[in-house]
Amino acid sequence: MSLEIAVGAATRLRDALAAEVERARDERRLLRRLDSAGLFERAAERARFLAEVARLEAELAAALGAAAADLGLHQVTLARFALAAPEPGARLARVLADVRALAGALREIDGLNAALARRALATVRGYVDALSPEPRAYGRAGSRPAAATAATVAARG
Repeated sequence: MSLEIAVGAATRLRDALAAEVERARDERRLLRRLDSAGLFERAAERARFLAEVARLEAELAAALGAAAADLGLHQVTLARFALAAPEPGARLARVLADVRALAGALREIDGLNAALARRALATVRGYVDALSPEPRAYGRAGSRPAAATAATVAARG
């Protein structure tokens, strides 16, 4: 039955999301250590994940369309699948509920990781600025830096 194929596609999507949630949780360790090589590899992993999810979503959409056609349904909804094929329809609903929950968890973890990355970036920028401060009044050649305009010099007093 084609609804079984849709359940399989949804299950593969759920499993891919679950694996990405674990990798995203581990990303915090890379951010805390400022592991640039690890972060670049992690970004490449995320790009591969996004490509795989796009493929799985297309596979799921095709399977759902085929299942609806096989069951004589004019609309693709979980409620209609549950009425037409109760057992596989219920499994599909459970798997898709898991997919929604994992997508929400990934969104939340990504938000936390982004906040941690912004803090790490601010720390690195502060460190670099402390090591090589820009001149405030005059450069080595005696000229003013571009940022020090007459208004900013006057404001400093």
